[in-house]
Amino acid sequence: MLRAVSEKHDIKLPDEIEKMLTGISNGFGTGHICAALISSIMALGLVCPHSEVASARIELIEKFYDEYGTLSCMNLKALDECKNIVAKCSVILDEVISGRLETDK
Repeated sequence: MLRAVSEKHDIKLPDEIEKMLTGISNGFGTGHICAALISSIMALGLVCPHSEVASARIELIEKFYDEYGTLSCMNLKALDECKNIVAKCSVILDEVISGRLETDK
């Protein structure tokens, strides 16, 4: 998620950051909160104005929850495949970012 956002917005992530994030690249493996959602929240910090990150995070989580009714990896996997959840999460993330960047102009 972070790589996609950084590429779309022409932001160079240091190699160390990408290396650090490999720990969650296939989820946390605990069945708890969705790693795609966590990485999407991190991505907000890359592109949203600092003053809007908190409200953007809440908006993202609410939209994700409205879509799936859960934030739990285990419950999400019972509803859909990870690749589809990641794809939908990226759409939601893009909507939130686009809304924030449009109002920032």
